[in-house]
Amino acid sequence: MESRDFGYLDTPANGLDIVRARILIGNLRLWDIPRSEEALDLVINEIGHSPIPGIYLLFVDRSDKKVYIGQSENLKNRLSAHMKSPEEKNKNWERAIIINDARNSTQSDLNDENIRLILENFLIKLFKINRYKVTTSSSRTPSLSSTQSTLVNTFKEELIVLLTRKSKITKVLTERNDDEVYIDEVRKTLERKGYKIQDWGKIEAIIDSKKTFIRPGSPKSKGWQVTFRGNKPDSFKTCLEKGDGFLLMPRGPIILISLNIIKNFVSKIDETAFERDTIDIFVRFDETKIFVIY
Repeated sequence: MESRDFGYLDTPANGLDIVRARILIGNLRLWDIPRSEEALDLVINEIGHSPIPGIYLLFVDRSDKKVYIGQSENLKNRLSAHMKSPEEKNKNWERAIIINDARNSTQSDLNDENIRLILENFLIKLFKINRYKVTTSSSRTPSLSSTQSTLVNTFKEELIVLLTRKSKITKVLTERNDDEVYIDEVRKTLERKGYKIQDWGKIEAIIDSKKTFIRPGSPKSKGWQVTFRGNKPDSFKTCLEKGDGFLLMPRGPIILISLNIIKNFVSKIDETAFERDTIDIFVRFDETKIFVIY
């Protein structure tokens, strides 16, 4: 997804603690509101006559980065329900973000449920890779026409701009073959494939009784850089030198590769590689293949 300059404008909070933001060259508008019926009514009336379709996010606990993401053909009714009788998992939400194209259901492109569902799933993935606890489950993924797909792609770019400028996210989904995968989804995928997980952490795990180093890599011109370093018996570089364990890259189709394979690959190219303090490899993805570069 190529980045375009949409422009951005927001306003200071008003007397009801409502913050407005918008894309200058685009469609989407954002309202950041407290948990207040009065604030909700003001925003809905500002957009037009209800029903107003759109996307919403409930920030349950800002310190713990917990969020609920939803979509509705009638934001006023849905958010009113969340205020009056919230689900147990979201009962303590404090603020909501409402996203709409400033039009009611008779004109809004967000009146299309298929578009809203695709955007909802996109936001679920986006907030997960930004280390939020997302209390929403992914919904069905409908097929789109070419016109719908064009709208969705534009809306995705605008959502990234709005949420980045609001400091809600820092990592973005490029929707290429090398997007980072949320770590809990990685575990579920490995278990579905039959791998036995004895221990699981953010940077290390034990998979099939072997030490596994979890590294998403850093973006470089050659590809995603993974650096092996350390001289202790269980360090990344030492395990590589022994060819003992796995490298797990939570990216793209998810790469789980034996360190022995990487060791043999590096050694064939550079016999002196293990004399240095660090060893770098680069992983590059294309449509059908994954390349490891040294």
